Amino acid sequence: MSEMTDYGILNTQVDPRFSERRFGRFGTIAKNGCGMIALYNVERAANPKTRFDEFYVQRKPIKTNLFGLLGTRPSTIPKNLRKKGYSVNKIRIRDAGAAKAYDAVIVLYWRFFGAHYVAGIKAPNGGYTFYNEFVQPCTMTLAAFVAYLKKRKLHPFRIWGIGFPQTEPHESKKDA
Repeated sequence: MSEMTDYGILNTQVDPRFSERRFGRFGTIAKNGCGMIALYNVERAANPKTRFDEFYVQRKPIKTNLFGLLGTRPSTIPKNLRKKGYSVNKIRIRDAGAAKAYDAVIVLYWRFFGAHYVAGIKAPNGGYTFYNEFVQPCTMTLAAFVAYLKKRKLHPFRIWGIGFPQTEPHESKKDA
C-alpha cells in the first residue's frame, strides 16, 4: 500500500487533489462534501495522525441525503462522532455567545441554494478557527461567527459542540 498523503486540516472542499472524488452515489466532495470535510477536520484536530485518504476510504458511516446530491444527513454528525468516543452537545443558536468552550464545533447553516457545514477548531485565544468558509482559516468566537452568518443573510440551523475523546493517562512506574 502506498503512503497516505497528509493534507492536514482542510480549508476547502474544492482542492483539485481530491475534490472530484465521489460522495454518495451521485455527489462529489467539491459539490456536496462539506459535512465530510467538517467531520474530517474535527477528527484531524483530535488526532494529527488522521489522514484524509484513509478517512475518505472509511467514510461509509457518513449518511447522505438523496444519494449524496444534498450532502451529509445532519443526524450523521453526532452519531458518527459519538461512535468514535467524542462527546457531542447541541447548542441553541441564541445561546452561541454563552456556550461553554468545546474542543470543536460544527455549524450547519442554510443559504440560498442549500446548506453548508463548517468546522471550528478551538484556538489558543479561546475562539475557534473556522475552516471551509473563508479564503483563509479565520479565528473568532462562536457568537461572532453566528453574527457573521446572519449579517450575510445566511441562516444558522444547527450547532454541535464537540469534546475530543479522552485518552487514558499513561501509568507511571511506581517507585520500588
